[in-house]
Amino acid sequence: MHHRIKKIKFRAGKDANKMLVKKLVFNFLAAGKITTTLKKTKILKSLIEKLVEKAKEKNEANKNYVLKYVTDKKIKNLLFETIGPELKDKTGGYVKIARLGTRSSDGSEIARLEWAYPIIIETPKQNKKIQNPKSKKPNKSQVPNSK
Repeated sequence: MHHRIKKIKFRAGKDANKMLVKKLVFNFLAAGKITTTLKKTKILKSLIEKLVEKAKEKNEANKNYVLKYVTDKKIKNLLFETIGPELKDKTGGYVKIARLGTRSSDGSEIARLEWAYPIIIETPKQNKKIQNPKSKKPNKSQVPNSK
């Protein structure tokens, strides 16, 4: 006799939920922790556990499963090259939920999802070139008064 596990679902449509979950996964993996509603953290927790399980062994099937949720190459590589090997000897319980109380605006329960084990992630510094804001034309404040 099989016992059914109650699946936690969101209210919105299927596509919206899919995108929401993708964004939650991305933000969690990018930052290493995420603070959101309790319901979202519960859904995210089970998914992150599955993704880490898949990231332990690098093969095509596992890569394809991960690609369903993680489309960013840097995050995918982070999963397979850092997180997977780091947690290879652990079985489950990779992330934990810390309840933070209720939100004052709407009373929904807030929780933080974080790694249960310390994971060292070197975030590559982004070298974005910032263009010089000073243009050729002087601003009105820079033009001397000709009175």
